[in-house]
Amino acid sequence: MVKIETVKDAINYIHGRHKWSKTPTFERLNSILAYLGHPEKQLQYVHVTGTNGKGSTSKMIAQLLRASGLKVGLFTSPYILKFNERIQDDQGNIKDDDLLHLVQKLAPIIDEFDKQLTTGLTEFETLTVLMFMYFSEHPVDVVVLEVGVGGTWDSTTVIPDKIAAVITTVGLDHMHVLGNTIAQIATQKAGIIQRQRPVVIGRLPEEANHVLDTVATAMGAPIYRLGEQFDVTALPNIGERGERFQITGTINYQNLFVDLIGRYQIDNAAVAIQTAQIVCEHFDRSLTETIIMSALKTVTWPVRFEKIANDPEIILDGAHNEPGVKALVETLRTRFSTRTIHVLFGALSDKNYPKMLQLLNELPNVDLHIVGFQGPNNREPIDPKNLAKDKIMNDITLHKNWQTGYETVTSQMHADDLILFTGSLYFVSEVRQAFSILD
Repeated sequence: MVKIETVKDAINYIHGRHKWSKTPTFERLNSILAYLGHPEKQLQYVHVTGTNGKGSTSKMIAQLLRASGLKVGLFTSPYILKFNERIQDDQGNIKDDDLLHLVQKLAPIIDEFDKQLTTGLTEFETLTVLMFMYFSEHPVDVVVLEVGVGGTWDSTTVIPDKIAAVITTVGLDHMHVLGNTIAQIATQKAGIIQRQRPVVIGRLPEEANHVLDTVATAMGAPIYRLGEQFDVTALPNIGERGERFQITGTINYQNLFVDLIGRYQIDNAAVAIQTAQIVCEHFDRSLTETIIMSALKTVTWPVRFEKIANDPEIILDGAHNEPGVKALVETLRTRFSTRTIHVLFGALSDKNYPKMLQLLNELPNVDLHIVGFQGPNNREPIDPKNLAKDKIMNDITLHKNWQTGYETVTSQMHADDLILFTGSLYFVSEVRQAFSILD
């Protein structure tokens, strides 16, 4: 038994659990949860999945519900600056003392179950159990629960009941786990749909909608789909950094604003508002335009087209897969077409980075650089020195690390140019932490 005396020890213990063991069973989780008295059954949930947008949407839902007067928990991943970000309530991130206490309580139980079960709890299962324990000890009205990967066999899907399910987007990512087609991935994400509980659906490909329609109909789950039951329209925003929009349909709001950049963010906001409306009705609460405007003002989401410096202007965006890069490219094309953009790109080697690079390189005003970075535990970033002979590297500059890439760019850029760090969330988080230390 490893000694767990500090919060660093506690976090290392969680990270020390094995990463992947996706199996079509919740045996491991249910065994532990039963021993603990099923803390997950003491809570109500909004369950959120999606290839992209689930983090931003989850944060918006949480803030909307808080503004309506509810006590709200939030479970999200990955973290950007501090591990504690993954479990939040109205007071902010879980405190170090609470995290340490919970791990000290849970670790010996896990170690005993390791001896009994074929495979022990994974890292994410361990974190999920800790979250259930935390909110059972610090009760809230509702937990906004973000899926880790997929849906059907994600650890979070062990919950017995939910107020609503949310599916923000469906695209090609985590294909080694979820499947190689949109339909296969949609099937996995449809696993969070629950019988006779509403499901809010974002803007999805036709083949994904077909899968979700089939599952929802079979489950008797009412559908609220963006583009059908409700829709969102972008409005002119003169001199504003964020996005102004209106929503019509099952919900109607004429002049809303979110301080996040990107057309996809108003889709996320619309999905969040529709979901919050459903939850407020469940708790017999009202959701007014004043509440929505107040809540959206408080929504910030690190490394989602986040500006961290002005001279030079530096943007961070965690476009970590092909759908994310497509959304980023659209934002660059519509909002920054007159400026030279120096892109420093770092990604994990298991991503479809050739396609991501191709999309970025098609923009005429982009100066593209591939850079190395530290990388998280047991995940390998692409190594620029191994890409030199690859045909996709034509006209792309390679750097052994992002620091040398940044130095090169800043030495030759013009005053109106923009620097954009993008790719893996782990990469842009590393950059953000480095700049925070410099500040």
